[in-house]
Amino acid sequence: MLNSFEKNIISLIKSSLDGTPPSISDTLDLEVLYKFSQKMQITPLLYYGVEKTPNAFDTIYGKRFLKSEIVYSYLCQKQSEQINVLKREFDKEKIDYMLLKGSIIREYYPNVDMRLMSDADILIRKEQFKKKIKPLMKKLGYVDVLESDHEYVFTKDGFQIELHKRLIPSYNKDYYAYFGDGWRLARKKDGDNSEYEMTSEDNFVYMFTHYAKHYRDAGIGIKHITDFYVFLKKYKDLDWIYINQELESLQLLEFWKNTQKMLGVWFNDAECDEISEFMTHRIFSGDAYGTHEAHVLSQGVKTSKTTKNVRAKTFFKSVFPAYKEMKISHRYLSKAPFLLPLAWTFRWVAIIFNPKRIKRNRHNMKTLTNENIHTYQSELNYVGLDFNFE
Repeated sequence: MLNSFEKNIISLIKSSLDGTPPSISDTLDLEVLYKFSQKMQITPLLYYGVEKTPNAFDTIYGKRFLKSEIVYSYLCQKQSEQINVLKREFDKEKIDYMLLKGSIIREYYPNVDMRLMSDADILIRKEQFKKKIKPLMKKLGYVDVLESDHEYVFTKDGFQIELHKRLIPSYNKDYYAYFGDGWRLARKKDGDNSEYEMTSEDNFVYMFTHYAKHYRDAGIGIKHITDFYVFLKKYKDLDWIYINQELESLQLLEFWKNTQKMLGVWFNDAECDEISEFMTHRIFSGDAYGTHEAHVLSQGVKTSKTTKNVRAKTFFKSVFPAYKEMKISHRYLSKAPFLLPLAWTFRWVAIIFNPKRIKRNRHNMKTLTNENIHTYQSELNYVGLDFNFE
C-alpha cells in the first residue's frame, strides 16, 4: 500500500492536472511538502493543488508556494521567449532542429509553468554545428559551457540550452543501437521553417526510453510520471500495436506494463500491487533524478557485465579516466590528445587537495560491494529492466 504522504502528493498532483479538489489527510505538513516539492522540482505543479486547500496561504510555507509560483511563472515566460528566439533564428539560417522532452511536454499541461524545466533539449544535425550553429549561439549571447558524448551545452541568463547530437548517449549501448542519432524518426513540420518533429508514437517510445534510462541509471522523479499522464490524456488514439512492438525490440515492454499499472494506481484509483508499490516508494525516496548511491550502483552493474572485480576496475577508471571522458573537462585534449597523461596529473593534484572528493570516492568504493550490486541488479530485473549490453 502507498503511505499517507505519497497519497497526499498524488492527490495534489491530480487536483492540479484535473482541476478537482484534493483529498488529503489532516496530517499534511506544508513545510515537509514544500521542501519535498523543491527536491523533486515539482513546486509549481503542486501549487495548483495546494491553492485548493483551505487557508493554505495563511501559513509560512503556503506563502512560499505562492511566492515560488510567481518566480517560476516568470522564469517559464523567459524560457519560452528564449526558445522562440532560437527557433526563429534557426529557421532564418536554415538550421534543422527538433524540440525534445520538456520543451514539448510542458505544452500539454493545463498551465505550461506546471512543468518546470532547468534546460531545453533540442536535436540538431552535428554537421551543421561548427560552421552555422556555434557562431549563431555566440552571436545570440550564449556561453559555450561544454561538449559531452551526446550534446553541446550553452547557457544564457541562467537558462541552459542542450543541443543534442543524438537522442540517447552512445554509452547507453542498447538504446543507442535503436535510436542512432534520431534523425531517422524526424518528420518535417508543416510550414516554411526548419523544424522537425516525431510522430506521437515515436515521441512516446523516445520519452519512455529516456525515462527507463534514468530509472536504471540512478532513478527518476515524479515529473517523469506526470509527463506520461498528460501525454496520454492528449493522445488517446495512439497506435499501441506499433508502440508495443518497438518497446519489445528495446526490451522495455515489461517495464512499460509495470509503469502502466503504477499510472493506474496514481491516477485511476486502480488497486495497488507489489510492483506499483515498490516503484512508487523508489521514486519518492530519491529526488528529481534519483540518488547518487543509485548512480554508483548502476555503474557497478554495468561494469559487472564485463568483469568480476568491479571495485578494482572502478578504481582504475577513477584514476585513469578514458580520453572521451577527460576531454569534457579538459577541452584542450580535443586538439592535443597526447597531453592526456598531463591532464591525469592535473586531475590527481586537484583531488589530493579536495577532501570532499576524497571522501566521496571512498564512500563510492564502500558502496560497491557484491551484495549491493546484486541487489540493485535484482531490483532492476524485478520491474523489467536490465543493461542489455553485449
